[in-house]
Amino acid sequence: MLLKAVILFLAVMGLLAIFGNKNASGKKPAPKRMESAKKCPDCGSYRIGTGDCACGKR
Repeated sequence: MLLKAVILFLAVMGLLAIFGNKNASGKKPAPKRMESAKKCPDCGSYRIGTGDCACGKR
């Protein structure tokens, strides 16, 4: 009985792996948003919003 449960579990896990790979393969990679992010010209840290930088210069 235990062997039957283990075989059934492995079969279900195999089917999930096969169908999971088929669904994931159709997705496109996310765009790289960090390349277009604003940086402070003085210290080089990323700026969030329109306020001054954390370095206090701009």
